[in-house]
Order: sequence, then structure tokens, then C-alpha cells
Amino acid sequence: MIRRKSVAIAVALLFGGAVAWACGPMFPSQLLDDRASTLKTVPQNTFAFEAQHLLPATDKLVAVEDAPYRFNDAKPPAMPDLTPAQEERVKTLRQSESGAASMKDSGDLPADVRGYVAGAIDYRLGVGECSGVTPTPVEGTDTEDQASPRRVCHLGDTDALDQAQTTFETVVAMPADSSMLRGVWAAYMLGEIHALRAVRAEEIEDFAKERDAAAKAFGEARSRAVAGGSDNQGLAVASFGEEARLYLVVKGEPCEWADLYNDKPCAKALAPADIKHAIALYAAQAGHGSDNAVQSLATIADVVLKSPEQTSAIIDGPVSQRLLVAYALARIDGSTDGKPDERLGRLVDGIEKAGLDKVSAADRLASLAYQLGRYDLAAQLVSKAPGPLSSWVSAKLALQKGDMAAATAAYAQAAKAFPTAYDPKTPLDQESMHLLMGEQGVLALARGEYVEAMGHMYDTGMAVGGDGNVVDDYGSGYGYGNDTAYIAERVLTVDELKTFVDARAPASPVKAVDPNDKEAAYRPMPLNDRLRWLLARRLVRAGRYADAEPYFVAGIDKRFAEVDLRETVRAYAKALHDGDHAWTDIGKAEALFTAATIARVHGMEIMGYEQDPDYTDIGGGYEGGSGQSAASLKGAYVTEGERHRFDESMAKPYQRFHYRYTAVDQASLAADMLPPRSQAFAAVLCKATGWMEDGPGGFYMSDDAGMPVPNERSKRIEALYSRYVKQGPYVEWADDFGRTCEEPNFDSARKLLRAQRIAAVKHAIRHYLPYEIAGFVAIVGLVGFAIRRRRRKA
Repeated sequence: MIRRKSVAIAVALLFGGAVAWACGPMFPSQLLDDRASTLKTVPQNTFAFEAQHLLPATDKLVAVEDAPYRFNDAKPPAMPDLTPAQEERVKTLRQSESGAASMKDSGDLPADVRGYVAGAIDYRLGVGECSGVTPTPVEGTDTEDQASPRRVCHLGDTDALDQAQTTFETVVAMPADSSMLRGVWAAYMLGEIHALRAVRAEEIEDFAKERDAAAKAFGEARSRAVAGGSDNQGLAVASFGEEARLYLVVKGEPCEWADLYNDKPCAKALAPADIKHAIALYAAQAGHGSDNAVQSLATIADVVLKSPEQTSAIIDGPVSQRLLVAYALARIDGSTDGKPDERLGRLVDGIEKAGLDKVSAADRLASLAYQLGRYDLAAQLVSKAPGPLSSWVSAKLALQKGDMAAATAAYAQAAKAFPTAYDPKTPLDQESMHLLMGEQGVLALARGEYVEAMGHMYDTGMAVGGDGNVVDDYGSGYGYGNDTAYIAERVLTVDELKTFVDARAPASPVKAVDPNDKEAAYRPMPLNDRLRWLLARRLVRAGRYADAEPYFVAGIDKRFAEVDLRETVRAYAKALHDGDHAWTDIGKAEALFTAATIARVHGMEIMGYEQDPDYTDIGGGYEGGSGQSAASLKGAYVTEGERHRFDESMAKPYQRFHYRYTAVDQASLAADMLPPRSQAFAAVLCKATGWMEDGPGGFYMSDDAGMPVPNERSKRIEALYSRYVKQGPYVEWADDFGRTCEEPNFDSARKLLRAQRIAAVKHAIRHYLPYEIAGFVAIVGLVGFAIRRRRRKA
């Protein structure tokens, strides 16, 4: 029913749940922002998933059409079924004035190709003027025509159209082994001809006759494709939709997509039997992977649910009933102005009245009943269709009663249906699978089972193909990467996280980065490596440098660090050790300044918080968007233990880019050990001042009265500069202190210190010389007196 080209747009597909989205660059959803809402989320799949599983394909036919929301207009290329020489010959024959003329010049082609080309030429002559581009497989045309809007044609040369029909019938009548190349095409075109005649018929009887003939021809096209006939344009699957259109007709007049979409009178006049027939055909098309059919089913479901009469008339069909329930769950908000949407209640009431023994998808209906607050009905339905969705609804019902233990057991039962890697045959779609596992993590966190909660959240990411390529340098991707990082960084202890990583997150093999790979900058870092990196930074912050080193990703590519982080941490640890154990104070100062410089330049990579306050997850380029705050932990399903762990793991100091403050503290300690009048003293304080000035945000906050109050940065800057003014030497670059700084000259400081010590000695000698001489004379006199006295006694 719907044919269109895809447009290059980016679409954010919302998970079917109560999740919070942050404003910023590519932030994934977070389940932990509002845990009560998360755990009340209605279990559901996307409508596309449900539509494509109404009537799953039992053959290998596939749709060939533009996929919606693709970032380019290209369809998968059709596989050629003619040799290059034959293709060129066909292009030449297409210029013939008639089908008969082409037949005279096509003796070198297979018989079915010759016949199809001739029929296609006559068909074009027969349809006359059309608005839009032909959707039919005319030999040699661009296959993108298949996805163009449905054209409206007016009959032209009826004799030519009759001849086209005859020619196509001749091709279809050929033995199967002689019509493998164009038998499917010819049968499809026969269906198109009969469909065209049906919608132009003046009598109802003629319409019905032509519709039946079209259905037969389209069925023939599908049978031939299943048997191995060439169908590189996906005509067999497209025929489902073309046939379905013939049942969206009122008194012989087609009710087009625009009529349905705009609620034209014909939409309400469609016969229930015709609606169910069209739904079945579109469902079969969707089951073969047709996005167009999904959109068609959505349009029909929307139209039907607006009409109580049509809703009641088609809910007795298993496919149509399941379609309406799926659409109601995925596409209709549960309430309008605080009241349940009447369409939902009407649908549930109608199905219940028809008899619950006739429910085609009890688990889906149970979820819809849960959404409407009809918990008793939901509980009654879950027992009729055991499976992951029913177990998920059971978990919701247990939570509604406050039974967290029963909810935990139900979640575990639902999760048993999941394979290690996502399988399309799983009765839940990929997003729902992630959401269910994520909700398990939320519930485990609420029960104080922190390591188990970490496992569930980690699994949401690793479930995508099992490779963990789900969280990139901006924290985006599948799963709930932000929630995973929050638990890893702020809830687990360092040792709990280390044990978890050792058991669950082995390092990925090192891969060489291709410098010519233009997509490398956009390729995500595997989740296991991202988690190891987070652990490494936590260990550095804890002062466990040797433990941290192995967890830094070996060979980490230049998008994440310009240096070897393992070597950087070794250098940092050595500098801090020397800052405590060097033989001289200046040696200690030099080592501490080295450590401070590393902390400032590479602090994000070796000790930065994944989330608040540093936001390494987005390279520090944006504040907020991930993690939790103290305020968000005041809601439901948060334990005191989690709040305590959150406080204990807070950055010290709790400042944006906290490692810069660490660097400044180390630089200040270095200055304590330097001669105050040395260039090194001034340079160290100047560098530290610059590190503070080069920080985020302004220099002032506002108090309760709205008056400006200096923030921590401005206090640090003022203190550093005041110290320099009071203690430091005059330097030529002092006028731009903090911005124009020389490198500290520690050798010069050593020379200055020696000079100061020598000068101090000389000053002491000059100042105390008379006393020193007198003392010397006194000592000499005493010694002489003692000698004389000893001699007398002898």
C-alpha cells in the first residue's frame, strides 16, 4: 500500500519503557533516573517487530525495497540474472516501437526474456499517461522504481494492453525450466494488468472477476519464486502488497493510503472481511521483511481502532486481533488528559466479550490489560500463554503488590528465554530484551544486591551479538551503558569491581588501527574494555598504581589517549614516590611537579571519573547527561547502602575536572619545598594558577540572596597569586601570571639555595666576628692556663 523512497534522516528510536533521556551529544537512556517509573513500564515490543511476526515467512523470499530511516538512498543491489551482453541487448530492444518489433530482433535471447521484453513494451503503451513513476518491473529500468509512490494510470492503447496480457500469459505458460528467468516477472505483470482493470471496472461483478484474476496471477508469481524462478527485484514479496490493495476497496473504488490516513469516508466503509484479508496479505509481506507492509499495517490498525464497529467486527480473526493489540501497545499512549484512552479499553472489552478462549496472543493482551490497570485480567491472561512476555507481566504484577521476591523470580524466568546472542526468533525484540535485563538490574539494586545489579546491567550491553561493541567514547549505544558505569563507579567498591572485571570482562585482543580507516573515529570501544578502563582509573584514584596498570587498554587508539597510558601511570607513580623519598627538598619538589603536570595533562585518561564530575564518557566536553546525583537517589527503590556507597565514592575534591585540583595541590606541595625567591617557585605557582584559570564555567556562584560568591576555582586562583605576591620573586612575566609562565628551573633553584646558604654563613661570620675572636682568645687562654698548672703539679 505504501511505496516510497527513504530519506536520509536520523531517528531516535525510543525504548518501549519509562526511560529518561538526557539532552546532549548521543546520550543513551538511563533506567535509574526514576526507578519507580521504570519498574512500572508496560512490557511491549516495537510495532515493527510485532508486525513482522504476525505471519512469519516459511520460505526464503525476501523484500527488496528501501528501508526507512536509512542514511542513504541506496537499496541492496539486485543480483544480475542476465549476462552483460544480454543486458545490453535488452536495453537496445527497449527502444523498439512495439512488442512485436522487439520480438523480431530478439532471437538471440532466451525465449522467456524475449517474451517478457515484448510484453513490457506493450504494457507501457497500454497504460498511457500515469502520475508518478511506474512501480512495475519493466526490463532494464532502475530497480529503485520499485519503491516509488503508487502511480495512478489511465488506460491508453487498450489493444497494446491486451497484447501485453497475451504475451505475459505465453511466458507463464512455458514449461518451468524454460521460464526461470522471467516467469515470476511475467506472472507479476499479469497481476498488475488485472489489478489495473479491476480498479477501472464499472461494474462490481467485473471488479470481482479482475480482482480474483489478479490474486491468482500474484499467487503464481510467488509460487514460481519459491520454486527458484529469478526474482532479483523482490516481486514475489511485493505482490502481497499489490494484492492487498485490491481488498481496500469500497463499491469498486480503491481507498488509497491518503484516504485511510486522512480518515476519508471510504475508510469507515471498508467491509470487515476485506480488512481481514488485506491484513493477512500485508502480514505475510511484513513477515518477509517488508518495511512498507509494516507501515501499511500501522495505517490499517489506526483506522480500525478509531471505529468501534470495525474494531468489534475484526477482533475475531487471530491475525487482525493480534495486530490491533500490538498497535495499541506500541503506538497509543495509555492515557489522554489523565484518563485511559478509550480505544484501549474498547479493544480489551471487545476481546474479553468475544471470549478469552479465543485470544490469539494472551501475553500481549495481558500487557495491555496491565497498562489499563486491569490487574486481575492481566493475571488471568498470563497463564494462557507462558513465555518471557508473560513472565515479564507477572513480574510487574508482583511489584504492583510489593512482592519483590516474586518479581525477582518472574524476571529470572523471563530471562531464561534469551540466547547468548540476540536471535530474531526470540519472542521479544532486541530493545525489550535489553529493557527486561535492565529492569532486573534496577530491582537487584533495590534489594541491595549490588554486584548482581552490575551483572544485569553489563549483560544489557554484551547481549548485542555477544561482542560488547555497544558503548563508545560518548557513552552511546545499545544497552544501558550509563547505568552500568554508574554502578561500577559509584556503587561497587573498588575490590568488588575488580573481582567482577576479572571474572566477566576480559581484555579484547589488540587490533592494529588502520590510519586509512575513516570510520575508526566513530567505531565504539567494546564495553568490556570500557569497563576495564574505568576500573583502572578508580585504582589510580585509590593510589593502587601497580594494580591499575594492567587494566588500561593495551594499544588504546588515539581517539582515547595520545600516549601509552600504562607508561603514563608508571611515570606518575614514580614521580609521587620520588616526591616522598628524594634526598633533597628540591628533588622532592621537582618530582611532585612532574606528578602534578601528569595529573593535569593526562588526568582525564588516568584518574578521571567516568561520570560526575569529570565525564570521561564524553571526553569531558559536556557536563551532565549521565550518572546519578544525590537528589536522584532520594526516590523509591534506593537503599541506604547505595546512598552510603555513593557518598564514599565521591570525587575528592568534588569539583568539575577534580584531577586539576589534585594537580594544583601537588604543585602547591612542590612550592613548599622550593626557595620562595626562586624562579622555580614563581613558575610552579604560575603553572598551577593557569591550570585553575583554564577550568570550566565562571569564577562566581550565587548565594541564596542572589549575590555573587567566589567559587572554589576563584578561591584557589586568588590564594596562589597572593602567595606568589607575598613570597615570590619579581619575574618579567608576572603581569600575565597564570597565562604566560616559564618552565620551572629546578637547577637554578638548587644554585640559588646553595648561594643562599653560603651567603648566610658569610653573613653570620661577619656579624659575629668580634665575639668569635674573643671566644677564641678565651679558649686559648684557658688552654694555656691549664697547661701551666699541670706543669706546676708535676
